[in-house]
Amino acid sequence: MPRPLHLRKLTFDEVVRYFVEERPDVPQVHHGALLTRQGLSYGFPCLQLFVDRDNAPCLAPSGAPYGRFVVARALDSELLGMFGGRELIIFE
Repeated sequence: MPRPLHLRKLTFDEVVRYFVEERPDVPQVHHGALLTRQGLSYGFPCLQLFVDRDNAPCLAPSGAPYGRFVVARALDSELLGMFGGRELIIFE
């Protein structure tokens, strides 16, 4: 993964926009996953991945996963509510 993208706030709309606009044109991509760690002093590290039917990350020919790494100072209320104390959201 390249260096993380730093954002003040990651929003639900931005997550959905990325999954729609950046979806790789490969047959194994079935849906998306957003993983984070909560309670860290510097914000929320978020891994946004395209995954297959078994929720395994889809890999480019280079071996890198399709997706991005974001570090956000905050998450919007919609994402926080969806996480509900968990560290994974599946987007279908």
